[in-house]
Amino acid sequence: MEAKLSALLRFTTILSVLFVPAIAYAQVSADNLGLGVVSGAQWGKNKPEIILHPDIAVGALHLACDRSDGQKVNLGSGAIKAGGEKRIVIPQGKGVFQWKCAVTGRAGKGAFGPFALDFETKVGEPPKITVKPEDVDEGKHQITVRLSEPCGRIDLDIIGDDGKAIDNAILRCKGEAPGTPLVVPWKQKEAEVMGHFSLRAYDPAGFFNGIESLTFVDIPHEDVVFESGKADIRASEEGKLLAPLSDILAQLKKVAGVIPIELYIGGYTDTVGQAADNLELSRKRAQAIAQWFVSHGVQVPIHFQGFGESVLAVPTPDNTDELRNRRASYVLATQPPPASRGFPTKNWGRMGRQ
Repeated sequence: MEAKLSALLRFTTILSVLFVPAIAYAQVSADNLGLGVVSGAQWGKNKPEIILHPDIAVGALHLACDRSDGQKVNLGSGAIKAGGEKRIVIPQGKGVFQWKCAVTGRAGKGAFGPFALDFETKVGEPPKITVKPEDVDEGKHQITVRLSEPCGRIDLDIIGDDGKAIDNAILRCKGEAPGTPLVVPWKQKEAEVMGHFSLRAYDPAGFFNGIESLTFVDIPHEDVVFESGKADIRASEEGKLLAPLSDILAQLKKVAGVIPIELYIGGYTDTVGQAADNLELSRKRAQAIAQWFVSHGVQVPIHFQGFGESVLAVPTPDNTDELRNRRASYVLATQPPPASRGFPTKNWGRMGRQ
């Protein structure tokens, strides 16, 4: 899974240049040269450049530069007309570098310089982000991320299933190599349930990509009414499944290509009858609903489980006929729903595409 979102950061810096009056044979000032630097560049698309807009005719220009990685780099330009423009490509690979250059040249009949020219360049590429379902650990409150580029920073926003922000976490990297597992933790209260997350990853040069994924979504629906003691979905009740089917398919389309998300269906009963019988009946009813969704185009694994009368929506005495307790839950999630959502056990059956 690789995210497709990307943004290009391009910086143009007009530099103030210090004039060092060591060998100044011509009356040329830094302002006469109109020096500027395009300091940010995306790898494979453009390069950092020094730009000159001289207001005088320049016969030649030379830059003797020391780069922060210890490399000595010589740059230069031929004649430039007054009012013209010249661009000098700054050679470098990916990364962030500091430059210290001495600028000399010729104008008219004399030499000028040196000028001390200091600047920074950034060359990078928006990192491709890989997050697998098992990388989202809601129990430990952390996400493991792998990038295709060295890491500069990772921003993570965690949103609850109620739409409210849970935490905004930042991992400040140290240029870790591509493919390194990067663990981003977040803080979360016990009663909170993550609904989705938004993640943005930067390389050291400031280029970024982002992904956003659902992790837990309740699907609203009208409950199917089954005949007493049976688990068959009557034709008259199928209309109640069409609205949640549409919602499920729409939600799955949103996260296509990001993190796989699966459907969980829980079945519940009232307290009429034996608890063991109700447990089995609720399992069969949840399975019937799951099978209906499979037959109507839900092409993700669907998990089903019956909870019988163990989680009552409305507390009642034993052997109480209560319609509100004869219900089902439909949840899209990256992991089995937490117990706090009314799923006390994790004995999930499974159907659908494996």
